[in-house]
Amino acid sequence: NVTLNAVLEALTKETLPRPLVLDEMFAAFEGRVNIPQPEAWTAAYEALSKSDDAAMRDKADQIAVIFGDQRILPRLRALLADAKAPEAKRQQALDILVRGRDKEAAPAFQAAVADTALRGAAIRALSAYDHEQTPAVLLAQYAKLNESEKRDAINTLCTRPTYAAALLDAIEKEKLPRTDLHAYNVQALLRFNDEKLQARIKSVWGEFRATAKDKQELIAKHKANLTPARVRNGDLSNGRRLFAKTCQNCHALFGEGQKVGPDITGSNRANLDYILENMLDPSAIVGKDFRSTIIETTDGRVVSGLVTKETDSAVTLRTINDTIIIAKADIEERKLSDLSIMPEGQLNTLTPDEIRDLVAYLGSPTQVALRGPKSPIDSKTGKVPEALEGESLKILKVSAGNAAGQKMGGFTKDKWSGDDHLWWTGGKRGARLDLELPVAADGEFVLELALTKARDYGIVQVRIDDETLGSPIDGFNNPDVITTGVLNFEPRKLTKGLHKLTFEIVGKHADAVGFMVGVDYVRLVTPTPTK
Repeated sequence: NVTLNAVLEALTKETLPRPLVLDEMFAAFEGRVNIPQPEAWTAAYEALSKSDDAAMRDKADQIAVIFGDQRILPRLRALLADAKAPEAKRQQALDILVRGRDKEAAPAFQAAVADTALRGAAIRALSAYDHEQTPAVLLAQYAKLNESEKRDAINTLCTRPTYAAALLDAIEKEKLPRTDLHAYNVQALLRFNDEKLQARIKSVWGEFRATAKDKQELIAKHKANLTPARVRNGDLSNGRRLFAKTCQNCHALFGEGQKVGPDITGSNRANLDYILENMLDPSAIVGKDFRSTIIETTDGRVVSGLVTKETDSAVTLRTINDTIIIAKADIEERKLSDLSIMPEGQLNTLTPDEIRDLVAYLGSPTQVALRGPKSPIDSKTGKVPEALEGESLKILKVSAGNAAGQKMGGFTKDKWSGDDHLWWTGGKRGARLDLELPVAADGEFVLELALTKARDYGIVQVRIDDETLGSPIDGFNNPDVITTGVLNFEPRKLTKGLHKLTFEIVGKHADAVGFMVGVDYVRLVTPTPTK
């Protein structure tokens, strides 16, 4: 391109403002791949890479991968894989390698999975690579991932038949819970049209296809259970928590969530028939803007999502957890699905009470606080049965501040087990509170706990024996002092003896005025068998 070469020559001689031109070039190439490298690029890159301005050098690297300039890729791979390198530089290397579609980058992305700051993006990036070590890397780290990262890992493992086989192996061997496989993951696996794979899915998930008659019977069954009186008694805050877990990856409500599917804030949410028909038979009526496109690449990857942009060389696809650019030259097959991007079976892993709470929240006219269900406090004892009271747990270590009991009877907007909690003050971002967690016998347990929420409380990550449980928990609430309600984490096997329960402060809400943490109670519960 004569014009592009002229622009690059001007950049080399600095006769044009370099930052502005590079920004405009980057914007112009958005959504395009396999752009032929102009003759003038070699000299331009050499000039830009010698700039005293670090931002200028970084922009030059970003443009280089767009032109397919291979010179910088080995350096970026080494930088990403170097655990001792500055985090910001590693993040930048990761972003450039993703944009450059570097075919040799899989080992570097695998190394980045061990880094808490990089692992989410690295896990998503690995879905683009057919590399035999990827399933083993993701499954080895799985117990340490937070809830969002686990969803990313499952989604990546559902993009290729060989990855899916490793995922199902892990579920069958109980290395990860069956309930972590969501309905949209099952829908993705079914697209492989592999009979053996489908039989294995059925063994760990159950039936995944229903006739029109089955769906109508299911709608009638749920409608009979969800009487107006029962829905009125639903826990709206717990419903919001379930929405965040089940629906928010695709839908927005009250300004929160993604827009892969429709924003449902203004929909007919108060109508139970509307809610049930859309949740249980989502493909009955599919708007043309929300039909998913299924793409199979030449290396066996299968992805689906909404096409958000298409250029002469690439398709940009918004998937359930990422936005990806796929070169048209890499597409083996592309088709528009007759099915909604929203899968069937969304309610299969929820209890009847959870379904009630979710439906109640979906019908709410206003936003509510994000909380779990109310703590099961015994009216006679004032405590949660068989719970370990937070204030009674042995403190192994507190890295900053102090932790001691605080009476909570004066706060009337909620109830605390024993009217007390363990109050950690003086903490800061990165501080840790380690508590002793006694386990009476070997077994599989669900960790149940309740924390305190107020205007001066921070965001904490919970861990057992240094393994991450779920996603960070935001303790902010204003103006009332309340509890989080009951929070449950995925089942895990624990041996008899003493274990370590850790609360690490990882940040705070933008409106929070402190980093305090309150632990009401902890309880180990035997999980209910899944059918």
